[in-house]
Amino acid sequence: MVFPILLSLLGASIVYVALIVYHRLFSSPISHFSGPKLAATTYWYEFYYDIILGGKYIWKIKSLHEQYGPVIRINPHELHVADPDFWDVMYTASTSNNRRDKWTWQTKGLGIPASTLATAEHALHRHRRGALNSFFSMQNVRKLLPVVEERVEALVRRLRSLGEQGEIVAMAYAYSAFTNDVVMQYCFGRSDHHIEAPGFDPVYHDTSFSAGKVIALMKHMNWIVTIMRALPESIAVKMGEEISSSVKLKRERINQIEEIRREDSSKYEDQHTKTIFHSLLQSDLPESEKETGRLAEEAVLLVGAGTHTTSWVITVITFHLLSNPTLLRRLKDELKSVIPAPSSKPLLHDLEKLPFLTAVLKEGLRLGYGATARSARVAPDTSLKCGDWTIPPGTPVSITIPLTHHNESIFPQSNSFNPNRWLGDKAIGLDKYLVSFTKGSRACLGMNLAWAEMYLSVAGVFSHFGSHGANDASDIGILELYETDEGDVALVSDMFFPVPKEGSKGVRVKISVK
Repeated sequence: MVFPILLSLLGASIVYVALIVYHRLFSSPISHFSGPKLAATTYWYEFYYDIILGGKYIWKIKSLHEQYGPVIRINPHELHVADPDFWDVMYTASTSNNRRDKWTWQTKGLGIPASTLATAEHALHRHRRGALNSFFSMQNVRKLLPVVEERVEALVRRLRSLGEQGEIVAMAYAYSAFTNDVVMQYCFGRSDHHIEAPGFDPVYHDTSFSAGKVIALMKHMNWIVTIMRALPESIAVKMGEEISSSVKLKRERINQIEEIRREDSSKYEDQHTKTIFHSLLQSDLPESEKETGRLAEEAVLLVGAGTHTTSWVITVITFHLLSNPTLLRRLKDELKSVIPAPSSKPLLHDLEKLPFLTAVLKEGLRLGYGATARSARVAPDTSLKCGDWTIPPGTPVSITIPLTHHNESIFPQSNSFNPNRWLGDKAIGLDKYLVSFTKGSRACLGMNLAWAEMYLSVAGVFSHFGSHGANDASDIGILELYETDEGDVALVSDMFFPVPKEGSKGVRVKISVK
């Protein structure tokens, strides 16, 4: 009796799978797009490159474009475009008449479904983003500049102190401490003073980075997220470092949100002292939007993104400047025009006018990327044109930041760090292809803050420190790369954040204090 039932179930399963395969290959709205038949049939194709091989699908996609053309099918539902000009079509300002939603299959993998980043539907995203926009306006960032400046000064002091102690410094931890101290002050009105902590207190950096690395797995196996949320927290935090990292981060932010709720709100009535989450809790947002769990997920996003992406870009810049004394010499000479002595305090307004410093930052953004993961957009109501191709409504379409930044027709010798490409006539029109912050109404919320941090930190560090072959009598010390090469900053794997070669110990420097 049991055996016939099992045969019947097996037969039904085979028929079901066959129907799915047939639909995906022959009757799907995107079945006529080029690409591997296996990728069109099953997500296991992407799973193999991103999970089994560890973040390598980005390079397979690159080779598929070389084989099939500018618009390809990379899984059963998603198209990928290699045309850099399509950024302005797909990643445009989303409006009620020209909507751009996110793709829920990708957003579920983020593990913070109530955050702005993971909000798929246009109207809800617009509502949540609108509540945050004013905090990251240029005007509000200017109000925060004293915090950024003070943390830059603290970083310089700490680097000098470590040099006097003869310690080797991991610059990714140093810069992560700096950006985290700033964004925590902005979000919660407090700083954990990671800059002053032993080893720059890398626990948050490592935990948050682990959360990013597991996102690709969560996309394919979202049931893991469901189980994690159903388990008691005491058990969930023991399920391996990477899997449990999102639980640990959310718990920390929940505690901080609850602490704000218990504070005397009159302490923050002055607009100059209000932070993001103090203001959100006192706002007229619906109570559902002010629920502790939702705000905690927003905080996980803001603190994580505000820490990693900017600190990595500054790390990449530091490596290339220390690798090339000619570039550093040119930068230091330009900085003297606004920082005539190490004791001088540069103004952001003046730093923004320096062409070579700006070019260095842009080249750092190009090779630092921001997030490397694909983030597809869906135009649910309209078809889109890309060359000779017509993309049906409702199709998830992605463009990848690193592949745009390494487009040789736009950025010749794209693997080289060359600030000169951003200067003079050759730079005309180039800014539109610098997409580290993405584009449109879902572009990076913290763009203005990131630019301010980059200007002030790079100017602050390299107006005080030189390198062998590029140093001044007024420098307080010399930075020298220690057991570090280009493989420690070059993108090898896409794990939401850029990941360099396996076994990399990061960009490390030896500091000689005068």
